[in-house]
Amino acid sequence: MKRKIISLTILSLVVSSLLNAQVRLGLRGGINASQLKSDREFVTPHPTTGSNYRIKVPDYMMIGYHVGLVGQIQVATFFIQPEALYTVTRNDINIYDLNSADPDNADPVVQRLNRLDFPIWLGLKLKAFKIGVGPVMTFLISDDSDLRRITEFDLQLNKATVGYQAGIGFDINHFTLDLKYEGSLSKMSDGIRVSEDERLEFDTRINQFIVSIGLFF
Repeated sequence: MKRKIISLTILSLVVSSLLNAQVRLGLRGGINASQLKSDREFVTPHPTTGSNYRIKVPDYMMIGYHVGLVGQIQVATFFIQPEALYTVTRNDINIYDLNSADPDNADPVVQRLNRLDFPIWLGLKLKAFKIGVGPVMTFLISDDSDLRRITEFDLQLNKATVGYQAGIGFDINHFTLDLKYEGSLSKMSDGIRVSEDERLEFDTRINQFIVSIGLFF
């Protein structure tokens, strides 16, 4: 009997909280500064007089953008914020032609990734201020790079990756501003395909700083 009373009390509290929850939907967009990180550089395994390269990922960030939908469910001081975003990231890959007259001169190639991101942010909200953390699922739509055209090598990209986002934000009336950091929990790429039967494996990931503004309906 006591268990039933306790269960009914908990259920009534949950239902009451959900009925009093504030649910909002809106549009958002912003910029992201992303950095492509790799645990090693790549040198042509079978160099020839016409094909001998060193490929390295530089340690600087490049600017991309994102647009999409944002939702928010707030119960008391807790909130859940799911998002659906179209994201473009841009990063350089430096190519050194070891057969050229200046093998130390890098030829940067922009690696542009078109993605669908689905972050879910969970956290605390105190008036206008909020702080949260949560997972993000990323699905690759397409990529655009001159790496294959210049070197004939192909960066093998994974179609789906998992990461996390953490940060702070401010909700003022219908306006929202979020500042986040995104880290990777899985590889963006498993390496470079050298030939049909050979691939050089290494760990490549993307980290981002994200600034988003939005408007709730």
